[in-house]
Amino acid sequence: MASEKLERILKLLAELLNSSTPRTAEELRSKIKMYPDDLVAFRRQFNRDKSALKEMGVPLEVIPVGTSERTAEAYFVDNKAYYLPDLGLTDDELSQLNFAANSIHLIGQISEEEALRKLGGYSQQTSTSGTTTSFSASSILTELFEALSNRQIVSFVYTEKSRTLEPHLLQFKGEHWYLTGRETQSNTVKSFRTDRIAELIINGNTEDYATPEALTGANFDAISYGDDDPVTAKVIIDRSHIDWVENNLDIKVKINDKGQGIAQFSVKNYDAFINRVLLLLDHAQIIEPEFLKLKLIDRLRLIQENYKESHA
Repeated sequence: MASEKLERILKLLAELLNSSTPRTAEELRSKIKMYPDDLVAFRRQFNRDKSALKEMGVPLEVIPVGTSERTAEAYFVDNKAYYLPDLGLTDDELSQLNFAANSIHLIGQISEEEALRKLGGYSQQTSTSGTTTSFSASSILTELFEALSNRQIVSFVYTEKSRTLEPHLLQFKGEHWYLTGRETQSNTVKSFRTDRIAELIINGNTEDYATPEALTGANFDAISYGDDDPVTAKVIIDRSHIDWVENNLDIKVKINDKGQGIAQFSVKNYDAFINRVLLLLDHAQIIEPEFLKLKLIDRLRLIQENYKESHA
């Protein structure tokens, strides 16, 4: 699978997984922005991508939408059908599964520029909305999809350690793909960020293990795992971003009498929490506790200083 085709298909899958309602082909086309302008060419390419998703085992549903006189096809992937049920792990096991997520930070020029807009904005670059991800490890993702489908054991190097894994699930969250499975050395379920996997080797044998009947992907709520004193943080969310917060941060948002969303987070990792708030730019405001509001201000000042130094 060519790199551009894989990137487009993975973006399509990520958009479907992050959508709470069915999306028409045109809606997906406008979000992904990798399809040709010509309508006939678009439909041909989109149909091929749908077929590729089905071949990967993605439970893609086709749903008619619109009126009886004018209907259109919309597409939907039920997360409950794509992700497997809860594993019921202990706190220690959940901490292991969060190893990859705890290392995620806001990095790169785009995130810093967006965060700086809270301070008045300096960049005239246009930013795109929708799902984004990194595809530096496209070939690895292709191989992992095939290994998962064929139930082939994989070996790789991760954080300078050799690992052997029975792949159970590939999961997209935030800006990255994660592989979850049973690590044979420790006989425990672990998750790994795919762009950090090196020296991947696929065992030639197929049907080499049985997939557990009860399994879930990693819990990626990194703010709930850390050594900081636990606090409850309250955040005001703009109405326009309530759906995004509920779908991407797995938190229930209540609506106040002003039409604003109020979200409460259990925080044990202050830095990870600040990262999440920064993703919302000026569409979120920390109400309490006060020290987290000050931490957010300090982070924005640091980003601004780093930018000034790098462009001096």
